[in-house]
Amino acid sequence: MAPLTVAVQLRWADTDHYGHVNNVTWLRYVEEARIRTFGLPDLPGTFDRARPPALAVLGTGTFTMTAAARLEFTAELPYRGQSILAEVWLSRIGSRSLDLSFRFVDEIRASTCLLAQTTLVVCDRADRRPRPLTGAEREALAPYRGDPLTFR
Repeated sequence: MAPLTVAVQLRWADTDHYGHVNNVTWLRYVEEARIRTFGLPDLPGTFDRARPPALAVLGTGTFTMTAAARLEFTAELPYRGQSILAEVWLSRIGSRSLDLSFRFVDEIRASTCLLAQTTLVVCDRADRRPRPLTGAEREALAPYRGDPLTFR
């Protein structure tokens, strides 16, 4: 499958005194890319009905909780007021969790700056506990599945 792609706008406030995007800021970019590509399952009505977010399939009685995040910095990203491209895909569909993989690309220098992976636990809104994915949910999410990243 081709990854979902979204542009993330850099902000001057995201830089440090070296003039590049601060390492802590990258986790915010990962979150922004995740929300803009896969959406918030608890707010499916806030998106274009013609193109609902992938996680809307989980329904309004569900929310996801980030259980883990791994980031690997592969190149410095100097701030030039630009956007960067985030490629996002599901790299694992588990029984109660999903792994999302991310590749952030600086189009100006044609280089990958960051590889990341997050694990989202699928939870029931009523009892705030992890819940299993249904067969229909797994089937609906399968088209977004791609190979996992290889980290150093």
